[in-house]
Amino acid sequence: MVNHLYYFVRVIFFVTFLFVIPSVMAQTLTDAMNINTSGIIAQRVKMTVIADNMANLMTLKDEATGLPYQKKYVSLEASEMGVKILGVDRSTEPFGRYFDPAAPQADENGYFYLPNMSMPHEMITLKHTEMLFDANIGAFKSSMAMYRTAVELLK
Repeated sequence: MVNHLYYFVRVIFFVTFLFVIPSVMAQTLTDAMNINTSGIIAQRVKMTVIADNMANLMTLKDEATGLPYQKKYVSLEASEMGVKILGVDRSTEPFGRYFDPAAPQADENGYFYLPNMSMPHEMITLKHTEMLFDANIGAFKSSMAMYRTAVELLK
């Protein structure tokens, strides 16, 4: 009796799954994986930019601009299918100004300028970005597990 009930519920679930859920389920899981993938890519780009910022923490003169290194940040925008990367922009925050007339980088007034970023802020931003990256990876793995379960149920 229990076996018959088990198979009956399984057949009802299978029929429902075949005729009612497939179009909704396939789009939802595919969309979920696409959204998670866009988040993973966005956070990876942010980590790369943060690493670039940290590597240039003491770059006092950028060859392209002649100014100290300007902090970069990634501009993101939410969309229906996840996150769009709008671009990598440079910060407009003022540079740190220090007085040391003996420094070779000092100007005529004895000041030299440091990049407009700080290591603690970059480390906090990096940690936050890593947590978002891990959250997107976890959500993607959950979506894949649901997809595999759905495929196994269809067998």
